Amino acid sequence: MLIQGAAGNLSSSRQVSGNPTIPAGSFGELFVSELNPVYYSLLKANRVFSIAALGANPTAFTGAVAGTPLIGLYNPAASGVDLVLLQLRLGVRTTGTAAATLDFGFYGVNQGGVAVSGTQTQARNMYSQANTGSAAYGMINTANTAALASTLIAPSVSLGAASATAALNAGLFVDDLKGALVVSPGSYLAFGASATPTAASLDASLIWAELPA
Repeated sequence: MLIQGAAGNLSSSRQVSGNPTIPAGSFGELFVSELNPVYYSLLKANRVFSIAALGANPTAFTGAVAGTPLIGLYNPAASGVDLVLLQLRLGVRTTGTAAATLDFGFYGVNQGGVAVSGTQTQARNMYSQANTGSAAYGMINTANTAALASTLIAPSVSLGAASATAALNAGLFVDDLKGALVVSPGSYLAFGASATPTAASLDASLIWAELPA
């Protein structure tokens, strides 16, 4: 059997019939590759994007209608792609000056044709570093207008109970999602905090791949 691969190629649509050319890595490798890092081929194909919050004090969000999550991600119904979540990163500068129990989670809902809007943060291409090319509508610590009530679908980073006198002042937390969460066309995903801290300062980024739906 002659297997033909196309090095560095990622088809623009799912292959469902015929004898398609097998996508291969940048060096023609097939199936599981240990030659390149895990997401290298996706980045080289300009399929990986990110949005980030810098020094944010999050507003409490637990799935409320049109609430204010730390990160909101809407996939337009006509995007033609799935947003496949790869990783969430949370950097803690300080949890603030008042006692709080601070946990984070992912909340999701199918919008049923209703688009979500708000102050948009353009997603960054993680290979080219350009703020172009993403089909997603991203929002950072802003009211997500027209977002329906969402349901907790995955707990994420927990900082636990922080007191005013012993606030957590430094830390990096990573939720390595590896594609376990997908935002399909017409769906909305929010990453929210359980409480509103006082004078907290957090950095956060959500990284995803955009693949044919």
